[in-house]
Amino acid sequence: MGETEGTITLKIIIIGMGVIFLLSLSLIVFFVIYQRRLLAQQKKHQKIASDYQKELLQTSILSQEEERTRIAKELHDDVGAMLTTTKLYFGQIIPELPPEELKEITDKTKVFLDDMIRSVRSISQDLRPVVLEKLGLIEAIQSLIQTLNDSGRIKVYFDNNTNNVIPKSKELNLYRIVQELITNTIKHAEASVIKIILKNEGDRLIILYEDDGKGIDKEMLLHKKGLGLKNIESRLSVLSGSMKFLKNNEGIKVEIRCM
Repeated sequence: MGETEGTITLKIIIIGMGVIFLLSLSLIVFFVIYQRRLLAQQKKHQKIASDYQKELLQTSILSQEEERTRIAKELHDDVGAMLTTTKLYFGQIIPELPPEELKEITDKTKVFLDDMIRSVRSISQDLRPVVLEKLGLIEAIQSLIQTLNDSGRIKVYFDNNTNNVIPKSKELNLYRIVQELITNTIKHAEASVIKIILKNEGDRLIILYEDDGKGIDKEMLLHKKGLGLKNIESRLSVLSGSMKFLKNNEGIKVEIRCM
């Protein structure tokens, strides 16, 4: 009877490791395809005809390399480490193992398998948010804002006045632009309130973004933009869009226009 249970447990563990391996492999393939498509899209829309366009391309490449490095590190440190540990537990399973020890090893192995599944899902979520894929841009922004408001660190207000359908092909870049603006505010502005408005002017999508932080140096906007702003401009070049900083008594106010 003990040997039969051990055999069943061994099969479960092998199947579990196989599932994790396939999930990890699928994530890596998805990541490579995603990066290639993004780079191909940027190359198609961008014409490197000036130093400014070259700077945008360099920023895009740097951003992609940082993302690759982050994903590789998470796969190595989290998923890789857990796979190694699971393999060690797997090596301890033998037919002669007492039932109580077999159950203990099995329980520990299941915990590691669950952790690996969560890690893979988390990395996949970072690449392309599930809510964006399933429900669209507006719901994805609302989900992001809800998470920020639940944290209690900052209050975010969102007003959606759009009527036109936003093409699926543009949703990810638009989401990342809003995400980047919010990230910059949280990191640098020391703001307590963010306001975001989406609306249409004819066929154009307008994003109005405002915070009550310490503002931004005009000289920096002209001569020394950070990676975040450069990354936004790079994504806007793909969308044939523009970004304009409006006058504001405090904090920043940005108007983004996209075709």
